[in-house]
Formats: sequence, structure tokens, C-alpha cells
Amino acid sequence: MGMIVLVRGSLRGMGREVECEVVAMKRTIINQRKLRPHIDEVYSECGVLDAPADLPDGEYTVSVGAQTFNTKRRRGLWLGQARAMAPSLVTH
Repeated sequence: MGMIVLVRGSLRGMGREVECEVVAMKRTIINQRKLRPHIDEVYSECGVLDAPADLPDGEYTVSVGAQTFNTKRRRGLWLGQARAMAPSLVTH
């Protein structure tokens, strides 16, 4: 079970990198794979709510915490839910 949250994110694309506001489903999971179990926050079903109006249409990545998602802007609107990128494709 998760909860819908508003979080600050980072948008990157079209030659720009800016902060944005993101709505996402946040799930808290207990990671048992390490020596000392710890709690991880995992975001999914992410959507950009607020970003600078002067961003051009195109493809972007939005980062929330340690996760990165693909998203698109068309005719000034953010399209649907951002899709999670495979962890091996994420570079910072």
C-alpha cells in the first residue's frame, strides 16, 4: 500500500535542468538484503505538476530521490505519468 505525495524533483532535458513539483505514489519498503535492514522509499506513478512555464516541448527526465523517470512535454503540457528508467540506464 502506498500514499500519494507532493515532492520536489529535478527536470533535465532540452538543454535545461530545473526544479519542479511532482505528484507520486510513495511506498515504504523494508530492505532485508543488507546486514542491517533499513527502510527504502520507492516512488512510482510520477507526474510533473509544476515546472517553469518557459520550458520547451520535448523529452525530459525527472528525478525524485534516487529514482529517475522519463517524461514528455507537448504543447506546454506534461503528458501522463512518467515512466521509470531501468536502474542501469540512470547516470548522474
